[in-house]
Amino acid sequence: MDKSVSIGIHVPSVAVAGLQSGQAYAEFFRQVESFGFDAIWVEDRVFHPAPLADSLLLLLWAAAHTRHLLLGTAVLVLNLRLAPVVARQVSTLHHLSGGRLALGVSLGGRPEEYEGLGIPMDRRVAVFRESMAVLRQLLGGEPVDHAGKFFQLREATVRPAAPVPILVGGIVEAAIRRAGALADGWIMAPFGTIEDFRRGWQIAQEAASQVGKDPNKLTAGRLLYVAVDDDRTRARDDLVQFLHGYYGTGFDVDKHAIFGPAEEVTKRLREQVDAGITHLMLGVPTLDHTHLRRLAQEVAPALRV
Repeated sequence: MDKSVSIGIHVPSVAVAGLQSGQAYAEFFRQVESFGFDAIWVEDRVFHPAPLADSLLLLLWAAAHTRHLLLGTAVLVLNLRLAPVVARQVSTLHHLSGGRLALGVSLGGRPEEYEGLGIPMDRRVAVFRESMAVLRQLLGGEPVDHAGKFFQLREATVRPAAPVPILVGGIVEAAIRRAGALADGWIMAPFGTIEDFRRGWQIAQEAASQVGKDPNKLTAGRLLYVAVDDDRTRARDDLVQFLHGYYGTGFDVDKHAIFGPAEEVTKRLREQVDAGITHLMLGVPTLDHTHLRRLAQEVAPALRV
């Protein structure tokens, strides 16, 4: 991925009232592309109380209904999935999409998910590091021998090769360091200030340098939830309904989301780009095409200057 500003849409793939139809999502994906956005990003969980679409299957649906958009996870909880199976899925999706895939991953997950899937949460960092190593090797398309704590591979081969960029999400310092050292970039969550990003970005670049990587080649992504509406109360209400359904009522919409008239949203997003964000992942609360149009016509042009 290059360093120009990418403006992508983070798809609302969870809904307390029930998911919309496949055709509604297909039309939404087509609209994202026709409005000139650069990417589609999706979230990921295995267990959730609300109806939720699987991340990689939803990206497959997006791949089938678009032609040019970058398709990415922001982020896939790698620890909750077997890395070799993820490699096979990524290989297939990368091929079918024509090489348009980017993979954002994290160790994330809640205790009940680790317990339900039989994964030792107290060893989650070790699981993540080995999963990353196995995933990288398998996506190279060559036979892999790996004798680790969690994976034992002997001439394991996944083809076609899928040289996808891998980004790591996280907000704590250790996670950011892993992003710089192990991955092609960092995805910052919606929590935190621009100054938090600047500090985190410095940490990621330092970690990259320490392992001999060029820090200037790292991608800086950020998920930000947005709603454009001249009526700020209505914009806020739309975000509250969506975000409280996904994160729970503890999510502080006023602190961690961006909403209001186009001028206000543009100003705040421009600050993110000026701070060094290269990939904006704009989380919208609904599949509303009018909202997409306003983002495309009234916000995005000022962010590409």
